[in-house]
Amino acid sequence: MSERLLEGDNPTRAYVAEAVSSGRRNVPLEVNPALASLSALLVESRDGELVIRFTAPRTATQGNGVVGGGTLASMLDIGMAMAVLSRLKPGYTCSTISLTVNMQSAGQEGHYIAVAGVDRVGRQVAFAHAKLYDAERSRLIANATSSLAVIPVRP
Repeated sequence: MSERLLEGDNPTRAYVAEAVSSGRRNVPLEVNPALASLSALLVESRDGELVIRFTAPRTATQGNGVVGGGTLASMLDIGMAMAVLSRLKPGYTCSTISLTVNMQSAGQEGHYIAVAGVDRVGRQVAFAHAKLYDAERSRLIANATSSLAVIPVRP
């Protein structure tokens, strides 16, 4: 990692920011349990957006075989947080303040593609958006917007 992890920095922020700034593709995002639980993979970053692949495991499905809305919302929330983290300076992190999710279609066990971007990063609040697609990107599953607090990392 070319960007040195500073004491008091968010390791997830440092990892994602370095991957984005170096243009790396297909980077496993296993730096925290939330990302690892959904097998998150940074597919690419382009035009200010992150493309992240998630995997909804069988354990995320409901009795009717569809992935629970909370799991889909987590994918969107995580995607937007990663997009904001990639834009923050060392020593800062973010936390979701509000999250608005609109489900468009049911999803099944398997892979999803989130395309997440940042609308604005202010001194205290950032605003982001994301769309979640099926693995082939042929069907929109859900879309979301969020506001996130920009906060210094606590030692």
